[in-house]
Amino acid sequence: MEAVRRNNPTPISNSSEFRVPPQDLEAEQSVLGAMMLSSEAIRTVIPICREEDFYREANRKLYHAIVALDDRKEPVDIITLTNELKRSGDFDTIGGVSTLTTLLDRVPTAANAEYYANIVKEKSSARKLITAATQVVADAYSDSMPIKELLDSAEHRIFEATEVRENKDFNSIKDLIGNSYEYVNNLSEQKMHITGVPTGFYDLDELTAGFQPSEMIVIGARPSTGKTSLALNIAQHACMGTNELKKKISVGFFSIEMTAKQLALRLLCSVARIDLKKARSGYLSDGDRGRLVNVTGQFYDTKLYIDDTSSITVLDLKAKARRLKREFDIGMLVVDYLQLIQAGVKVDSREQEIAYISRQLKALAKDLDIPVVVLAQLSRPIKGQEEKRPILSDLRESGAIEQDADVVIFIHKETEGTTDEGKPIYKHELVVAKQRNGPTDNVPVVFRREYTTFESASRISDR
Repeated sequence: MEAVRRNNPTPISNSSEFRVPPQDLEAEQSVLGAMMLSSEAIRTVIPICREEDFYREANRKLYHAIVALDDRKEPVDIITLTNELKRSGDFDTIGGVSTLTTLLDRVPTAANAEYYANIVKEKSSARKLITAATQVVADAYSDSMPIKELLDSAEHRIFEATEVRENKDFNSIKDLIGNSYEYVNNLSEQKMHITGVPTGFYDLDELTAGFQPSEMIVIGARPSTGKTSLALNIAQHACMGTNELKKKISVGFFSIEMTAKQLALRLLCSVARIDLKKARSGYLSDGDRGRLVNVTGQFYDTKLYIDDTSSITVLDLKAKARRLKREFDIGMLVVDYLQLIQAGVKVDSREQEIAYISRQLKALAKDLDIPVVVLAQLSRPIKGQEEKRPILSDLRESGAIEQDADVVIFIHKETEGTTDEGKPIYKHELVVAKQRNGPTDNVPVVFRREYTTFESASRISDR
């Protein structure tokens, strides 16, 4: 009998279906009444509550009408609100003049608008959490998807239900100036020219002072020009501490195009200075094997976390990035590459989709307060035309990428040559085409294709 119970678990009781969802109608009425009394209350409430946070449909319609009037810079009172509701056909639905009068009578002052708005928001969050949890339970009982997909879906639903819109107060310039002075003074005393995450490329770090927190850095290049290799090199320098700071930084890496195993092999060959083609074919010398053993040990205490989900939405990416920040305190995030991310929302055009993704990634950099390095595909040159140095307008499918990015770096392939040992070497330039808080310039680098490694041209090493 016990085995039967284990194989056929008792369904959750349906008694929860008859419970009244969390709500506070008095708080909702108080919020609306306060908004009718004071335009200042409207400014206070809007950053806290959305229309869908109200439980009663009539209250949602009233909130929508008040915000619409305020948006048109019209006064909000019984007369204007009545006209607005009649225009939208909702006047009788909300209960007519008696409802509007009741709202004003309930709230003698608008002073407590923020307090009541937070109550409305809390009840709304509780309802969303219940809805998400109920759907998770239903999905689990349906047995319609693999357990890994079920867990991922559950995490996404709970995250969306509990995500709270950030509400920041204004900052006084007096405090900001004081903090800025202290920051600059500390840097001056430390005598450090790199204040962000070092890239491992000396001339680039001189130009940018490292990749700075809360900035979105776009690395753009045409297909097969070395975007992933450059991003891996930067991630490697950061997480292995092979930089001027001598400090190991935790790095998150979202690889949508390549698998984690492929990236790991590239990293191993790059650091060990082993021909990737030879490694993949198995033709390694004793010296190669020795270097592989040494380098493998170096990676054991590094903190590089790779997600190679091939089909990922920007919301899923943000959720995973927040987990990386919370659990591993990552200091930099790399996304390879932007045009392969799915928006996950309905948009009218590809340009709008890319613009939405770009804005979300920029917001992520600010939220996590770390540099987010985003790789982006550039348009191919027209057939028959000479491949010229990339410019900002070459960023594919949306001008929003250029607008959102704090730094834009292009990889430009110049000439091919050989080292003294006869090995192929490719002279490239990192074209810093935009830097919101610094100068722009071209940084010479070389690309060692056999190792998939970029190096500063001023510090070439043929180890």
